[in-house]
Amino acid sequence: MSSPLRVESFEAYPASVAQQRLWFLDQLQGPTAAYNVHVGLWLYGALNEVALRSSLQAIVDRHEGLRTSFVLSKGALLQVVTDLRLVLTVSDLSDLADPHPTAYQIAQKEVGTPFDLSKGPLFRALLLRLKPQEHVLICTMHHTVTDSWSTQILVKELSILYDAYSRGRNPELPELPIQYGDFAEWQRGSLQSDALKKQLIYWRDTLSGAPPLLELPQDLPRPAELSLAGSTRIDVVPQGLMAAMKSLATHQQATPFMVLLAAFKTLLYRYSGQPDLLVGVPVAGRNQVETEQLIGFFVDTLVLRDDLSGNPRFLDLLAQVRETTLNAFANSEAPFEKIVEALQPERNLSYNPVFQVMFSVIKSSIRSHTFANLQAYPYSVEASTSFFDLFATFIEDSDGKWWLQLDFNTSLFKPERMARLAEDYFALLRGIAADPAAHVDELPIPSLGQNFASGKTKLASTTRQTKPRRNGSPRPKALSNSNLREHALLSEIWKDVLGLQTIGIHDNFFDVGGHSLLAARVISEIREATGRKLPVSAIFRAPTIEKLAQLIRSDGPSPPDPLLLKLHTGNPGASFFAVAAPGVDSLGLVLLARNMGDQQSVYKLQSPGPLVWGRPFRKGELQTYARDYVAAMRTVRPNGPYYLGGMCDGVLIAQQMILELESQGEEVGLFAIFDTWVIENSQIRSLWALDYYLQRLRAFPRLELAQKWATLQRVMKRWVGTTPRQKEWPQTYWPGDDFEPPRFRAPILLFKRPRQPFYYIRDPHMGWGDRTTGGVEICEIDCEHFAMLRQPHVRFIGEKLAARLTKLNQKGQAPGLTLTADVGMSVESGLSEASL
Repeated sequence: MSSPLRVESFEAYPASVAQQRLWFLDQLQGPTAAYNVHVGLWLYGALNEVALRSSLQAIVDRHEGLRTSFVLSKGALLQVVTDLRLVLTVSDLSDLADPHPTAYQIAQKEVGTPFDLSKGPLFRALLLRLKPQEHVLICTMHHTVTDSWSTQILVKELSILYDAYSRGRNPELPELPIQYGDFAEWQRGSLQSDALKKQLIYWRDTLSGAPPLLELPQDLPRPAELSLAGSTRIDVVPQGLMAAMKSLATHQQATPFMVLLAAFKTLLYRYSGQPDLLVGVPVAGRNQVETEQLIGFFVDTLVLRDDLSGNPRFLDLLAQVRETTLNAFANSEAPFEKIVEALQPERNLSYNPVFQVMFSVIKSSIRSHTFANLQAYPYSVEASTSFFDLFATFIEDSDGKWWLQLDFNTSLFKPERMARLAEDYFALLRGIAADPAAHVDELPIPSLGQNFASGKTKLASTTRQTKPRRNGSPRPKALSNSNLREHALLSEIWKDVLGLQTIGIHDNFFDVGGHSLLAARVISEIREATGRKLPVSAIFRAPTIEKLAQLIRSDGPSPPDPLLLKLHTGNPGASFFAVAAPGVDSLGLVLLARNMGDQQSVYKLQSPGPLVWGRPFRKGELQTYARDYVAAMRTVRPNGPYYLGGMCDGVLIAQQMILELESQGEEVGLFAIFDTWVIENSQIRSLWALDYYLQRLRAFPRLELAQKWATLQRVMKRWVGTTPRQKEWPQTYWPGDDFEPPRFRAPILLFKRPRQPFYYIRDPHMGWGDRTTGGVEICEIDCEHFAMLRQPHVRFIGEKLAARLTKLNQKGQAPGLTLTADVGMSVESGLSEASL
């Protein structure tokens, strides 16, 4: 493809695979609101409308996907990104005696108004003023530019931006490394990979021979052409029911998602008499770190096929559903559209191909009632359309309450049938909680009465034509020993998250492919399965299944993340301290510790404070960090000599610690620096940003040169715009024109790349020679800046550093290295899989 279209006012990229599908459906079905996604906020308090407008505009400016429309050019569908001045429409209903019914009617009309994909914008905002201190905000988007994950990002960023603007401050949000168009370019290249071809083979084998249609009992005949007419029913999940499902999941080494899905499939089987069941499940589709904070259309669909023939016990069905789910997630990178192409199912205009029923378990977009000086609550507008015959969704709100939402096609079902379905589902879940070993035909479903087993019809004996029956699927062993149960549960979670077939209880999480993002997912799934609220640092304290099981069994609430954390036990006569800046990813420090050998015990120091991003450290907070770190370090090693180091902004903390220690008469025997330059002014800061994003864009080698240049222009424009104003220098550490560089005695060991940015080529010491009186020793590592503390380079660095410390120790110095790093600047290039 040629370079993207570039005019002063717009850019164009190829549409993603998912966008192409929705665009085609839009062309096939005509203008429809079926693909509209909305977020509703009920806001109480004194609303600052100016701040709200500025916040919405900032989000639109920040996320190119919200400024996108589509055009077909020479047979290729392009997404066109333009500048957009967002219009916030305001309807004042405060004069009405009861404005709520009118407000809901207006909101329904807003959400039900179709978009024109060729013209845009595909994002609208409506504010309803009900009372002076009561408002409703409705943000409506077309599905081609958003998804459920994106709505959570939107609400989160809107809250941060509104809080800042309403207080007269500049908002602080981390820079986005890529935009949705960059992802679409990458996806286009990845479709030809061998890995994707293998996954398509898996899906073709798994789904071939499946029944084309799930025939649930209907109130109306199915139309000759698919109708999108729909409605929504929402019920509160009965109190205690979700807790029972979580408890069952824990005892059966499953997740609550798997239990609820197995029960839902039982209900579908009992309704239809069809044992070969296919249900669609939405997944995040954000398998790259760079996509996690983007608003865009990433969600994908997995098809989970299970066989309920032979009247299995529910526990056996649950084991089968668990196996099906784990296998599906192991092959989740193949877009659903490509799976349909590989299957080539017989097309029928009256129903969706492959599956007609969806199921999901999600969290509400609103995760906190706090919205700056306001109180925020969800404002839901019932849909009048439905993608599928039936879509069942469990939703956990910000108060921990659970809801069951049923979206259904009103051309097939009447609301009364959906009311019975909800009652039957809840009764079925209660029956499972009471007797999970019961056979699926024996579980209670009130609307079917007691004679269902003898009244099954046409498809009751149907089995897969090309796939063997799965009655022999592995079932969970009856484990009486609590240790074995916990080991089995953790083993399943680790295999799921890491994509492994086997795992040993003594395997180290970080040795078998784990990193900090996956650690966070492990902790999340443990919390969901066991109810134990562990900090992410638990993985660092207990990196094996055996140790983590012991931690879970411990009594009392889980401790907060400690400031001082032991990473490795070695020679008790020597201590090695790895210190991370607040809020950053410290995986690189963990890897470094594991490659230091057994000569030093290794600790990590990290403040629980928030990540500092988009602005320099303030003098006071930098000094506070340094004092806290030094105090924590002294609890392990009261006296020096000390050894410190750093990377990126973490160098500032390390340097401040050195100044603190030397002012107290302590010796700092070594200052280890990892590929970080002395940054003395805002111009250098901007140049560093340029180099940073040049390296990040290398992760997308298929991007056209013009696209990379356009991305860099956008990034640099924003970075330069965030440079602190001169009058703010006294409050920040970032040096101004009158800055006096600090001087210290500690010698420096500088690990650096041989090829440095142009503005440091002439200074091999990267500016540090003027700071220290102890000299600078250089060790070159041939890698990118971001790979410095990643394998295989971190192994060499660890060995080199350990050898240096051993040599110092042999001279009579007891080494205690304190390594300070802002590894958060080294964005991981590994994949972040979607969680269940």
